[in-house]
Amino acid sequence: MRHYSRALRMFLIIGLSAAMVGIASGKDLPVIKGKKTAATVNGDPITLEELDRDVARAPGASRSEVLRRLINVSLIVQEAKRIGLNEQPEIRKMVESFASVTLREGLMERQVQGIKVDEKEVEKLYKDSIKEWKISSLLFKKEDAAKKMVEEINAGKNFEKLSKQYVAEGKAKGSDRGEWIKAREIGPQIADVISKMKVGSVSPVIPTGSEFVIVRLEDVRYTESAEAMKQAKEEALKRKKVEALKDYSQALIKKYARVNQDVLKHIDYESKAPGFEAYLKDKRAVAEISGEAPITVADLTQHLRMQLFHGVERAIESKKLDSKKVAAGLDELIYRRVFRKEALRLGIDQTEDYKNKVKEYENSVLFGAFINKVIAPDIKLKEEEMKAYYRKHIKDYTMSEMIRINSLVFAKREDAEAALGRLRKGTEFQWLAANADGQVDKNAKGILNFGERPIMTTDLPEGVQKAVHGAKAGDFRLYASPEGYFYVLAVQQVVPSKPQPYEEAREAVAKRLFDEKVKKEMENYADKLKAASEVKIYFKQNS
Repeated sequence: MRHYSRALRMFLIIGLSAAMVGIASGKDLPVIKGKKTAATVNGDPITLEELDRDVARAPGASRSEVLRRLINVSLIVQEAKRIGLNEQPEIRKMVESFASVTLREGLMERQVQGIKVDEKEVEKLYKDSIKEWKISSLLFKKEDAAKKMVEEINAGKNFEKLSKQYVAEGKAKGSDRGEWIKAREIGPQIADVISKMKVGSVSPVIPTGSEFVIVRLEDVRYTESAEAMKQAKEEALKRKKVEALKDYSQALIKKYARVNQDVLKHIDYESKAPGFEAYLKDKRAVAEISGEAPITVADLTQHLRMQLFHGVERAIESKKLDSKKVAAGLDELIYRRVFRKEALRLGIDQTEDYKNKVKEYENSVLFGAFINKVIAPDIKLKEEEMKAYYRKHIKDYTMSEMIRINSLVFAKREDAEAALGRLRKGTEFQWLAANADGQVDKNAKGILNFGERPIMTTDLPEGVQKAVHGAKAGDFRLYASPEGYFYVLAVQQVVPSKPQPYEEAREAVAKRLFDEKVKKEMENYADKLKAASEVKIYFKQNS
């Protein structure tokens, strides 16, 4: 079923034909069922709390606009219930599943309230995230060559000279020129080795896939970052909460559940007898839940079958099914049951937060079901109509200009301007790239990399867009970046913007036109509902 929760919240604003009654300011609104009420739709209240919550979700929209949306949604949802959509099994299943998850989440949120981070853990995570290593590395195809180089270094030979020699001989790839790299961006296997090295030392041979690496650690630094500190605190808090919830879960399981180990160990899904289908009918209790119906073998089996996307037979053939019956099966079922039981015991299902979430979700599902079953079936798209829409909105289906750029990067403007002049006089780009003085290493921090393929001009930084505006293949342009670098941009190719052929855009056109028709038909339907409904608005329109 298509989910229209976004459409629910951002439903098209349409005029109200309802009468204004008892115009009131926010503080003078009537109280219905203990809540300040902004409006009623056939007696059902729209509370001030609901209005404020949806206003916060729709930046830029006025309270009056949001109230109109809420009234229209209420009318549609009421109609969906009137025709019995809320009683359909698929709808009930979706709502019940959401309610169950929301209960568990409510209990978990309550359990982790007030948890504070360990400052030592924050500091460790922060240091790890801002640590940078300056390393030189060589990549070898053959382990023997890598081991030989390490032996030569240990015997006192110079790393730089050996690096150039091995690269020149084709035995390795890399450079003796160190580059800075964040520790957290290096694979864990290599990072573990480097973390134990001293500055100036060379690593042993490190296997990485089918190749081998040698690394020299040249320096270590820490680049302070407010964002990294924020992320470290968030990660430390997340870990603390996960640990607390794990302990809490184990305590609840111990409190409420008892596993029948004898039944569990004799479940053999991979055996031909009695067979997987037989277990789907097995009513033996595999786990007892205090005060509730037990978890049966059939429950466990059905749960596992729902997880097997590639089918039961394949899981049985791969001999993986029995290994899943505890960790991915029984433990999950027990966890769900005991958390739900404890949540109900604590009355989380009676809280306003829980009720609001379930109500909002149910309304969104009913809204979507109404569109699918009442509105959408009558909407038809004709080919000529789609083509006319495509022609009218051709700008929306026009591919942006694309450009392919090579670049030289200089630290000084005068060096960049000199290179630009030489290129415009006919000097070959590749020769200049290899010989021009004053160039910045393209791996330096903050350097733009334009890649080897055309990219959309609109994806380029604003300054680069201005620099290459109107350029043709073969043109050269100068760009000064905010980081203080000077780029000589060599335009290799320009792919002009052009409309996407109708055949390629057809699917997108159909979807957009269909959605617009849905909104229009929803307007018409809502107008009819308003005419036959009692809508009372208590909230002052300019409040």
